[in-house]
Amino acid sequence: MAWHIIAEIHPVGRESGASPFREYFVVAMTQPEHAVESLRMRKDLSESKLTVVGEATPAFIENFNIKEDEIFSAGLYAA
Repeated sequence: MAWHIIAEIHPVGRESGASPFREYFVVAMTQPEHAVESLRMRKDLSESKLTVVGEATPAFIENFNIKEDEIFSAGLYAA
């Protein structure tokens, strides 16, 4: 199993009120709460809002060759 998770990141040093960034992840763990905990361990995500948006399809996992306990970053985008 793997989970699609969105992190809402408020960059340090940007003026207040500036739009946050969103980073999209796929985390290969059996439980979504464990996937969120693993992302929280990253210093840059410790204060970010993390939202599990659903389970990754088997085709997605196979296409990107994602293995158990891996974190795949799908990119950083302006919110």
